[in-house]
Amino acid sequence: MTDVDERSRSTRAAWWAVVASPLLIAAVVLLWRPWAPTLDMAMTELRVRDVGGRNTPLVGLPGRIGDFPDQGNHPGPWSFYLIAPFYWLSGRRAWGLEFGSAVLNMATIGLIMWLGHRIDRRWGAIVAGAVAAVAVRGYGLSVLTHPWNPYFPVLIWLVVLFATWLVVRGDHAVLVVVVVAATIAAQTHIPYLVNGVPMCALAIGAALWHRHRSDDEHERRSVLRSLGIAVGVGAIFWLPPFVDQVVRDPGNIRMIIEHFLGEPTDRRVAASEAVRVFFRHLDVIALGPDLLTEADAFVYRSGLPGGNGIGGVVIFALWVGAAVWAFRHRHASLMALHVVLATALVMQLLSISRIFGKVWYYLTLWAWGTTLLVALSIVWTACVVIAEHRSDLRLRERVPYVAGGVAVIVTVASIVASFGLDVPDPQLSGPLRTVMPDTVEAIDDGVGAAVGPDGTYLVFWQDALFIGSQGYGLVNELERRGYDVGVHDTWRVPVTPHRVLPFGEYDAEVHLTTGIFIDEWRARDGFVEVAYTDDRSDDERERYDELRAYVLERLVEEGRDDLVPVVDENLFGASLDLDLPQDIVDAMSEMIEIGLPIAIFIAPSGNSF
Repeated sequence: MTDVDERSRSTRAAWWAVVASPLLIAAVVLLWRPWAPTLDMAMTELRVRDVGGRNTPLVGLPGRIGDFPDQGNHPGPWSFYLIAPFYWLSGRRAWGLEFGSAVLNMATIGLIMWLGHRIDRRWGAIVAGAVAAVAVRGYGLSVLTHPWNPYFPVLIWLVVLFATWLVVRGDHAVLVVVVVAATIAAQTHIPYLVNGVPMCALAIGAALWHRHRSDDEHERRSVLRSLGIAVGVGAIFWLPPFVDQVVRDPGNIRMIIEHFLGEPTDRRVAASEAVRVFFRHLDVIALGPDLLTEADAFVYRSGLPGGNGIGGVVIFALWVGAAVWAFRHRHASLMALHVVLATALVMQLLSISRIFGKVWYYLTLWAWGTTLLVALSIVWTACVVIAEHRSDLRLRERVPYVAGGVAVIVTVASIVASFGLDVPDPQLSGPLRTVMPDTVEAIDDGVGAAVGPDGTYLVFWQDALFIGSQGYGLVNELERRGYDVGVHDTWRVPVTPHRVLPFGEYDAEVHLTTGIFIDEWRARDGFVEVAYTDDRSDDERERYDELRAYVLERLVEEGRDDLVPVVDENLFGASLDLDLPQDIVDAMSEMIEIGLPIAIFIAPSGNSF
């Protein structure tokens, strides 16, 4: 290795340490933030805990695929496999999920910078690191330290784009990186399937095209070798979902195909709305100030209910102009980048247009990765054009320093934000943690129908707030503490089939209730209340009551009397109605953020339905 190579490697390592540092700090901060995962994160921990055993997961988390309870899952389990070693290292604590996510994203940043180095040596690594630093600031540390399936692949998508760019340029050795990264992303969250498959096809097609044009027999054999490695490794990574398809009826792959080729059960997003969302996610002009003021600017922007996307139209026009210039001047590297971006943007619009029901912010988070490379292509083209006319400016020497300055600014902002980082959904996690000691003590002491710590317990919930989020969390918390627990067959998909307990195979039931259901459960014969908490402050309870009164009044004004009782029985479900005015939805969302009291009951077996 030459001295130049050694300096380049040292520069990359130091630069990686700077860009990745907010994630390491965030993981340490979260070590002191106790967490009881709920809903999808509880389902994630259950599956991570299963890795390596007889019930190792073969598919991903449940998704909006089919209808509950016969719903399908996201395609594959690789996020669980990758998180599991860190979960084990943590002593099988919930923090292990956060630790694993932080470390894996730090590694992903390193991979992005390595790909940047292959593009343009040391300067390429610095610019790629700057892109990653902006992504860390934009997505925010909560997204990057929690392996929720829409969050887990967001930086991996940048790897897919950078690696595909390299392959289109002629660097076929990284074809396996495209396939593996796209596979992990696609298996974890299904929107990446729509985007990842075309990227793999583009990369494979580009590699074969370069082979076709080459007269070097060694190079032609090398391309085939890279292609064979990529296909072989990709096949191994796709084994679990295909095993599931073979051994289960109906298999998950079949359920996904039937769902997306069949008639949608929810209303499909309108074409005009899809176009608006598409351009909103290209709006770098509006995004810029948010990167300084918001700890998760991408999440904030994706969650805005309004916006016309005019800034995105401007950026799109500038990108088209940059692409035209690159092709007219036969700038090979820029042409390769624009081919990748054109493919990504076409699939982005198609993916958005295939959304059913509400356009949740997490369904389009990945699009910001594409936008970062669109912005990079515009800036790079501008620099090349200026350098052609003003060589005295020495832009090639100066631009990396500018990129480094931007990266340092956003990294410092991310570090500052890390100290205020909290666990997801604290209004759900906090109360669940509060009731756990009394619940465990009641089970151990044999209160009511409980038979002690060696018994088997069916967990049931009736949730007025957020579709059973804390119920899934209760299953997970009890199981992590070593109790033998399971659920009714209704929850076989989210809690996994092997945790279903048929009647007669458990000793007693543990029920979690929230809101108006608490008093109903208190009146039931044989039910013993063993834990209760209302973690809301007096001001929060007063605010909740004000919002509830406002929502009920507005529902009557809108002629939606049918939803009035649902507000107290299934608040989150009521908020999903696509015809509700935004002010009502906003008020309901704030009510969910405030939360409700919860109570735990021990009940005799046979009382879940």
